Amino acid sequence: MKILLYCIFQSQKQAPAMYTVLGVDGQPIGIVSHDRLSAAISPLTGSKLSMDVSQILAYRNVVDTFHHDPAINGVIPVRYGCLFDKEDEVVLLLEKHNGHYISLLDELQGCVEMGIRILISDCGFRISDSTENRNSKIENPQWKTPGHTYLGARKAYYAQEEKFNKQVEQVTERCCSAFNGLFKKYKTEFPSIANFQFSIRNPQSAIRNPFPSIYFLVQKGAVDPFRKAFRHIHSNGSARLLLSGPWPPYNFVQPEYNDRNKSMIGGIEF
Repeated sequence: MKILLYCIFQSQKQAPAMYTVLGVDGQPIGIVSHDRLSAAISPLTGSKLSMDVSQILAYRNVVDTFHHDPAINGVIPVRYGCLFDKEDEVVLLLEKHNGHYISLLDELQGCVEMGIRILISDCGFRISDSTENRNSKIENPQWKTPGHTYLGARKAYYAQEEKFNKQVEQVTERCCSAFNGLFKKYKTEFPSIANFQFSIRNPQSAIRNPFPSIYFLVQKGAVDPFRKAFRHIHSNGSARLLLSGPWPPYNFVQPEYNDRNKSMIGGIEF
């Protein structure tokens, strides 16, 4: 039997609440604690975690329940699939990273995540057949081409990528200006133009999010003003924007990726 970790939060001064929400596999939720930190967990009957949509939604429901609990006022949501062999390992995790998690929870306290997706296909970006053909030839190792033709195709590709990035940056700057004073920090998620083009040509592809996204860390009390500001920029701009949230702050607990932290999951290092 494995132990599945959902989220981490600051321990409550009073006795922890009894949660009726059920986790993955319909298992009851338990709480383990160390010092000032607690974690929501449940047993997993098998050795592997199902990727079934209903199980993922059950996982999200648990995180949402703790996130919205006014007595907790902030959680570190953990990426789906964080497993341990026993509860003692979860306690050891809380002990090892106590200072980091406390600092992160102080930053997240009373906050939610609001997301904006920039629908590039409606921002004047079109993929020409000539560009597609050039790129497909470049990607095909069996296709032989003179060096100057190859370099010409790459020049056209990078010019299109520069245009793509510039317009996304302009929309991002406009959003940040419109939301000035309504968020604590923000993060961006920009796909490469190659992924964007591949996804547009192949709608059933496995690329998770081919469109640029901006995530804002917002105080709960600022959600309505944030939505109002969004409606204004949405109705007065050329770019099509899609607003989502409020969510637990998933995108504000993950570390920046580098070689040192390849094994980090949702801010947790193994």
